[in-house]
Amino acid sequence: MMELQLNFLSTTADERVKRHLKRFTFLLYVIIFGATLFILFRTHESQTYMAQVFEGLNADIEGKISSVEPRMLFLERKIGVRNRLRKQSEIFLQPKARPSVWRKTLIDITKALPPDLVITKVFSKPETKNKNKKSSGPSLTIEGYTYIEGSNRDILSVDNFRSNLLFSLPISTNYSDIKVENNRIYKEEDRLKLVFSLGLYE
Repeated sequence: MMELQLNFLSTTADERVKRHLKRFTFLLYVIIFGATLFILFRTHESQTYMAQVFEGLNADIEGKISSVEPRMLFLERKIGVRNRLRKQSEIFLQPKARPSVWRKTLIDITKALPPDLVITKVFSKPETKNKNKKSSGPSLTIEGYTYIEGSNRDILSVDNFRSNLLFSLPISTNYSDIKVENNRIYKEEDRLKLVFSLGLYE
């Protein structure tokens, strides 16, 4: 009788242990499942946030491209016109010393000149006796002036003149760079006078 009672108590204790293990296992599964759901939720939130950030950056870049694109197309058209004129006119393939080229150069300088500027002198540098020695300074110099008074107050007129010459032919073909050598303002008889000189380099 005593042995049966001990076996009964042992069986009851085993069942309690088993029930505790099942509960612990179930609780562990619940914790793991909950942690997995939390991680998936946070991952989804992070991916959604990154997608929104990239979408905003993409929209900003597209806006900048849209604002710059018209200016790029304008420059491409300008360059295209210049290249077509070069190919169509045989005069630009002639040596610069020919009278026809100098005549065309002076015509282009006149066309590129803003109405408020006055040219006083156009001259080229003298040829050096030693051909192997390169002389410094511009190959062609344009000097002039303007008065800054009344409706004529554009102090950027010299820069505009230079920009016009950069797209002028045959000047842009014969000269690789145009620099503002002198651009100073001083007072002359109660008027402001701007004196300038442009240097054209081969």
